[in-house]
Amino acid sequence: MTQAANNYGQVLYELKVPKEMVEEAEVLFREVPQLKEALVSPVVKKSEKNRVIDRVFPAELRNFLKVLCGHQDMGEVEDVFEAYHAYACEQEGSLRATLYYVTEPDAEQLKKIKQMLMKKYQKQDVELRLVKDSSLGGGFVIRTGDMETDWSIKGRMKQLEHILMRR
Repeated sequence: MTQAANNYGQVLYELKVPKEMVEEAEVLFREVPQLKEALVSPVVKKSEKNRVIDRVFPAELRNFLKVLCGHQDMGEVEDVFEAYHAYACEQEGSLRATLYYVTEPDAEQLKKIKQMLMKKYQKQDVELRLVKDSSLGGGFVIRTGDMETDWSIKGRMKQLEHILMRR
């Protein structure tokens, strides 16, 4: 993630745009990739991009998105949203983590994972995003910022391979 994305994410948080609006915009960009393509395209005029933003997004987000377009940084919008969430969690004393799994954990397992993360990172709360990833073969991977805990079969095989290669 670039420093620009981190800066934009922080600014978005400090604008006090309701979290629900940010999440709705995030979903919109993810589910309608043509929207981002149009806003990134150098062929589309700035006035047309602004018209699209005015029609699609709530007033609280419009100026921010127009600045992204104007500085030709709309290509980083996903990273900006990720930076926004990370900064929001930091400001609110919570931790944002992603759990990649093959078999979805039950409520008790999720509770223990959250407790472990709160203790490890000394946070009051954990916002845990769940992502199914069958390529792991089994087990799970937890990512928090730039830290990763890999308890997957795929990860264990890589570790074993590295050990055997060193001999």
